[in-house]
Amino acid sequence: MTGLAVTATLSVLPAATSSADPRPSVADVERRVNALNDRVDAAVEQYAEAKIALAAAKRGAAVAQARVSAEQVKLDAIKKSMGSVAAAAYRSGGTDQFVTLVNTSTPQTFLDRASSLNRIASGQSAQLAAAATARHRLAAVQADATRATAAAAAVSKRMAVQKHTIESALAQQQQLLSSLKAEERAKLLARRAASARAARAAALAAVRASRSRSVADQPSYNGPASGRAAVAVQEAYNQLGKPYQWGAAGPSSFDCSGLTMWAWGHAGVSLPHSSQAQYGSGQHVSQSDLQPGDLTFYGSPIHHVGIYIGGGRMISAPHTGDVVKIQDAFRGDYAGAVRP
Repeated sequence: MTGLAVTATLSVLPAATSSADPRPSVADVERRVNALNDRVDAAVEQYAEAKIALAAAKRGAAVAQARVSAEQVKLDAIKKSMGSVAAAAYRSGGTDQFVTLVNTSTPQTFLDRASSLNRIASGQSAQLAAAATARHRLAAVQADATRATAAAAAVSKRMAVQKHTIESALAQQQQLLSSLKAEERAKLLARRAASARAARAAALAAVRASRSRSVADQPSYNGPASGRAAVAVQEAYNQLGKPYQWGAAGPSSFDCSGLTMWAWGHAGVSLPHSSQAQYGSGQHVSQSDLQPGDLTFYGSPIHHVGIYIGGGRMISAPHTGDVVKIQDAFRGDYAGAVRP
């Protein structure tokens, strides 16, 4: 779904504060907030893809501009050389010297001077051809640079639309929450906070048996992964409980692809900040062949990613209002897995 489509979809949702509508129930608010989360996920993924595209477009524009500069230097050098040839022709008298050559004292002098004039004329012709070619190349690379700059501007504009879509959806979420009475809102937020605490407690419980010291502060990974995968999984464990923030890649907050990028980055593997781009960044593996450290992907089109930790579980940063936590890896919108 495009950013504009998401915006259009959001605009048809009933206004939470409309005086003509009955005040929504807590359950209805929670349902609508969750629906907005799904739409925000798609918009955030589009924003991440556009951010990668913008970086590539800017690099392309820089390369094109460098070519323009190089071709301009070449053309300037040819123009300078043409000036030297013209000056030499002027000093020798140019083709008007032919009359003088006819009256030269010896045949050898005639041949020597005629050869000199011929070289000057040939040089002028060659320089004119070189100048024409250089001008053509310069015009071509200038056109490339113009297109590259326009492409970067178009991506930047698209990002602005997507950012507005995300912020508008988040504002609608806040509006929905504000439509509740104070005590209802407090209960809903408390329930969400309890869910986050329970997720972290589950993570601690999963490793408590393998730890000899207190696990009250930080869980650690002691599973079958080794090498870089073990480093990535442990780093994902280290982030449990940190808040979701769209567009964030650590160290204090994360979105889904920002978390996996951070975790595998600590293992020495560079991943792009986009779940769709990460889906194309490694070896695809079947669900039956999953190993801890593999990346698991969700949605169609893909808009969410987590890091598999074994036992049908993953660590991910779900959405706004939630925290990095352990979740079911094989939920209904599971789309595949990649081994970085």
